[in-house]
Amino acid sequence: MHVERVKQLEHRWSTEQLMTGVELPEWLEILKANDFQVSREYLHRLAWITGWGIPSTVLGRLEDAIYARKLAQMRVDPTPIFLLGHWRTGTTHLHNLFGRDPNHTVPTYYQVIFPTSFLLTGDIVPRIASGALAETRSYDNVKQGWHEAAEDEIALAKLTGLSLYLSFMFPDESARYEKYIDFLEATPDERELWKSELVTFIKRIMLATNGKRVVVKSCPHTARIRLLLELFPDARFIHIHRNPYEVFSSTLHMRSKTDWENFFQRPQQEFISQRWEHTAAIGRRIYERVIEDRHLIPPENFVEIAYEDFVGNELNMLGDMYTKLRLPDWDRYAATIRPYLDSLRGYKRNKLDISEDLREFVYDRWRLVFDTYGYSKEYPA
Repeated sequence: MHVERVKQLEHRWSTEQLMTGVELPEWLEILKANDFQVSREYLHRLAWITGWGIPSTVLGRLEDAIYARKLAQMRVDPTPIFLLGHWRTGTTHLHNLFGRDPNHTVPTYYQVIFPTSFLLTGDIVPRIASGALAETRSYDNVKQGWHEAAEDEIALAKLTGLSLYLSFMFPDESARYEKYIDFLEATPDERELWKSELVTFIKRIMLATNGKRVVVKSCPHTARIRLLLELFPDARFIHIHRNPYEVFSSTLHMRSKTDWENFFQRPQQEFISQRWEHTAAIGRRIYERVIEDRHLIPPENFVEIAYEDFVGNELNMLGDMYTKLRLPDWDRYAATIRPYLDSLRGYKRNKLDISEDLREFVYDRWRLVFDTYGYSKEYPA
């Protein structure tokens, strides 16, 4: 059967592969699961990640020998704060805000890139490689840096091989990884592995920061409320939603960069041409889960906000959230966060292309979101 693949590659030489830092045994398992099907055009990416896997494995084994017993004896107390929301809904903004509370910490870029060795190397490598990261992300103007907040999903993909994000590396097998959006179709062993690695990763971050509460943000967690409550029944949850037209358009823009930065297989033309449908299906699965499962969270531990209400009114709404979620030291945090909010006043968001065709498509595929959160079919409302 003839498969038509794209002729023109984009961002071929990008080094921003999300699997950089994975240890070799886990990396070989991922490659084996995909029958080692790597397009020759991307062999340099294979070499890059495999090369970084050597020091990651050596240092990871050393770190494990030093800290394994201590990590096993630790308790996750206080429990994490989970920030939920589809991509491009403002979760990164929330993450940056909550992470600036002196009582809190967040997974950093360095920690998610090297999730098994940052306890040993976290004070050294970021100083040596201070200029290695681009100043902003490739798809928006958000600041990047070794110590900036990052998604723990990147670390979990390396630690478990069970992540939707691997579908963007191996598009020929993308359907295989979509069950890890919510883990409802995963095996019991896969669920237990994922839960164990998440807990250990959070413990590592707490150990690195003298026990601070970890603020966790990964968009796929939005579909994993049941799983997260099994681990942390008393965790706090904040869900942020945004106009679906803007979310969809912005997610397409993001994927037009991040997909190409991570491909290990020259994608089929159909994978690119069906990006609207693929993005809509992933989003629908996430929204169905959060809308169905949010009632499982104790009401006193759950806040749901709209991006449109939050941006420009952060300080007041943060105060309300701290009160409801019983988070301590609001006055100290408020004094810390005001200068940061002032520094964002010049931030420019991407201009979104929201055509009539896109509006009709999104309203048809994500009608549940419009109905649940009261967004207007018209745009602008």
